[in-house]
Amino acid sequence: MKSIVGKKVLITGAASGIGRLMAHGFAKEGSECIISDINQQGLNAVTREIEQLGGKVHAYACDISNEAMVQSVLEKIDQEIGAIDILINNAGIVLGKKIVDLTIDDFRKTMNVNFFGHLLFTKHYLPDMIKRNSGHIVNIASSAGLQGFPRAADYNASKFAEVGFTEALRLELKKYGNTGVKTTLVCPYVIDTGMFKGFKPILFNPILQPDYVVSKVIVAVKKEKPIIKIPFSVNLTLLMKLFPVGFADWLCSVTGLTGSMDRFEGH
Repeated sequence: MKSIVGKKVLITGAASGIGRLMAHGFAKEGSECIISDINQQGLNAVTREIEQLGGKVHAYACDISNEAMVQSVLEKIDQEIGAIDILINNAGIVLGKKIVDLTIDDFRKTMNVNFFGHLLFTKHYLPDMIKRNSGHIVNIASSAGLQGFPRAADYNASKFAEVGFTEALRLELKKYGNTGVKTTLVCPYVIDTGMFKGFKPILFNPILQPDYVVSKVIVAVKKEKPIIKIPFSVNLTLLMKLFPVGFADWLCSVTGLTGSMDRFEGH
């Protein structure tokens, strides 16, 4: 496993949820954390927590859906921090509406945070990583990027985009000999962070604990794994694609996937 001691790790969406816990985890590993989020108060709290752990941290408030603000913050990070070793695109939102109730602006909002915001950070740091032939980009997608389900169309779309983009990026880096730049695609099932409050777990798949997911992500970075699906049963989602559509839809129904968002009240 590669050492991440002293590595500069930039984490978006780091004021709460698994972003906060990843900042804690990388700090404990000896990494220098650069954290970003729209929530300044949350960033302040995470900064204090990491400093209490003895870690080194820098915080930057940023609305990842605002391209002008993102560019301004990235320029500031360039000036104050310099090159980034590990980029973790984690920021995300979920609205939980039916397609007929989702406005085009809702779709834009979800895509801007969950995909285009990640793309902005990646596009900014990728050229320097390629030049140095060193770096690691981690994209936090979701099992929702492998299988669609009701009341999550905008979320599914953003996560499918993240999956496709990361796979293309990995292959492109290999094709052009940039083998020192690594990518990790993370596809977890629903995590108990409050983001999916009200979600009804599907059959035999309890909601994941955040600490468990974070530990898997950190190990994946150290082992330079190109993709992790958490838990292993997420792989069954891909197997379902081999079945006739009617049978696959029936499986979605009997396992509870199609009704999983009926009582959604998350954020």
